[in-house]
Amino acid sequence: MGERMTALLEIRDLCLAFRTDKGPAQVLDGVDLTVAPGEIVGLVGESGSGKTSLARAILGALPVPQAEIASGRIRLDGVDMLRGGKAAESLRGRVVTFVPQDPLDSFNPLFRVGTQLADIMRYRAPPAKEGRFGNARHARETAILEMLDAVQLPQSRALLDRYPHQLSGGQRQRVMLAMALLPQPRMIIADEPTAALDVTVQVQILGLLRRIAAERGVAILFTTHDLGAAWEICDRIIVMYAGQIAEILPRTAFFAKSRHPYTRMLLASLPEPGREAIGISGESASPLSPPPGCRFHPRCPMASDICRKARPLPSRSEDGHLVACHHPWAAASSPAHV
Repeated sequence: MGERMTALLEIRDLCLAFRTDKGPAQVLDGVDLTVAPGEIVGLVGESGSGKTSLARAILGALPVPQAEIASGRIRLDGVDMLRGGKAAESLRGRVVTFVPQDPLDSFNPLFRVGTQLADIMRYRAPPAKEGRFGNARHARETAILEMLDAVQLPQSRALLDRYPHQLSGGQRQRVMLAMALLPQPRMIIADEPTAALDVTVQVQILGLLRRIAAERGVAILFTTHDLGAAWEICDRIIVMYAGQIAEILPRTAFFAKSRHPYTRMLLASLPEPGREAIGISGESASPLSPPPGCRFHPRCPMASDICRKARPLPSRSEDGHLVACHHPWAAASSPAHV
């Protein structure tokens, strides 16, 4: 899936740096990826791997003037998102929408939930179909209630009169999903959408995302630290390390057939009953002074001389499994969490 289908999102050779007092920090380096309609693609990796920066680059939400895109392209629905001007701007918040990690920070605490949903309908969503009496306000409210029902929020009419702080974490995340869906987008970027929720609600939100992709054909780019959550709902999983893509593989191959040493060591670090988790030694590569060759080589037990000198070129198998490693077969035979 993804590469074999027409891509809704296509990113090629994306390089992004941030200006800092200590010099440029290279946070994305030659990133290539695609997302197809109705596909859920997971971005996983340690903090600082570039997941959130990649999401912000797509959304045009990078800090100015600190961020600088040195090269590459981002195409969404055929539009150049970096150089497309008004055409690109018109897609943001409509064709592509965003679900944040902590929705409470994204709500306006001074306005009721219904008012904020109505604003989305008024300024970003397609016009709601008016009823027999031509009442646009009634049409918008009907569309909002239908969307709240679609994201499994009971007693949705009473909820419209509440303020964000009066909702539970799960309710706020569902309202945020409704907000993301009201413009009838083709793609949603979900940045750690279950991180602040308890386990039971996490499962419900993950199931809801899966249903949205399947029933509405919406593409979802899902960033997460939770490897289990990525395996649960994603069609493909992209493993990032220090601003580069280490591995792209189908969900079914993630635990059993990963081939990059970093992916294997991430999996081995997961806790398991009766087994001590194995941490990854060393620290992640600094974006201010990334190591030459493979960026993971200072922490990799299988690193050889070529790993220290040359960046590994990605190789792809017939099932779409891509790995950027000089010794992928050695990694496949190393221990991992299964």
